[in-house]
Amino acid sequence: MKRLALAILLIAACSGSKQKQGGTTAGSGSGSQVVYAKKLSVLFGISQKDSSAEIFLQTTDETGKQVSYPVGTFQGTCQTVKPADEMKALVAVDCMTGSAGIELQAAVSGGDIVVLKVAVQTGVTPDPMAREEVTRVKAPAGSSIEPG
Repeated sequence: MKRLALAILLIAACSGSKQKQGGTTAGSGSGSQVVYAKKLSVLFGISQKDSSAEIFLQTTDETGKQVSYPVGTFQGTCQTVKPADEMKALVAVDCMTGSAGIELQAAVSGGDIVVLKVAVQTGVTPDPMAREEVTRVKAPAGSSIEPG
């Protein structure tokens, strides 16, 4: 008899905990919200003139919405380039006059996309510590930021 009472008590205790664990799942029930991941692609746009170019930073989100941010006008012939690995930049553009010029780089810092400028010469590796901030663009919180 004691064994039967103990067995019933044990079964009741175990089945009660299973019901508590079931609960509602994420995304179900009234008032639930679906959260979409933000994705932001970044690239430089170039509007080349005779001896200078207007540079702007373009962002495209996961919905296809594009926003353009002016960076400035720079001397020389400008073209997109692959940034050096040690620069930790997403995208870059070189504006060269002869064998010297500047390189603009877009890098991620916290929740911002930071455009940096560094002097470059053909055949010489630029110093990452010599970069200067040109402009900063706020990215949506929690965004995955990648090259465009």
